Amino acid sequence: MPRQAMTETELDDFRARIRREAITIVAEVGLGALSMRKLAERLGVTAGALYRYYPSKIELIFDCSAVSLAELKTRFGAIEAGAENPLGAISEMMAAYAAFALEDKDRFRLLFLENDQGALASLESDAEAIAPYTILQRQVARAMEAGLIASADPAHVTHMLWAGVHGAVTLACTLTRFDLGDAGKLVEDITSALMKGLSTTGVRT
Repeated sequence: MPRQAMTETELDDFRARIRREAITIVAEVGLGALSMRKLAERLGVTAGALYRYYPSKIELIFDCSAVSLAELKTRFGAIEAGAENPLGAISEMMAAYAAFALEDKDRFRLLFLENDQGALASLESDAEAIAPYTILQRQVARAMEAGLIASADPAHVTHMLWAGVHGAVTLACTLTRFDLGDAGKLVEDITSALMKGLSTTGVRT
């Protein structure tokens, strides 16, 4: 008797399982050691069956990253929608980015720390993929327009904020013997210090 076709929900659930297992393998052995055969064995399916969901390892890596960035976009979008002032929104987004990284360090490593050998280069020019950065920059521009940030370059300020928080969470995700303390508090302090330096009442940039 032919096997009943999977529903769209079942297909989506299995793709999510594939992505989760791929992320776990990368955390264990690195992206270079991830293979579709190894992944199929862990999932209990044949390599041929796995290729029906993801025709190549590159497409799988891309989808893992795209789905993760879409989740981050949703978090930033919710903050923007409820923002009463841009400075508060910026601080909330930086905290949300830290939470996104720290709640799933394996996902963060795959997304930002592994050498994908160019597989994700197209993400950098994809509007959906870079939407979290775009949303943050929009709030930075709003703060400048309101005279709250002393700079005329939203991109530069956004780079500073992202780099500062990204550096902190990268250390938290990679160091095992050096105690950073409360990583969330560290991110809060970094964001506060950067915002103070960028403020129209602080040091001008």
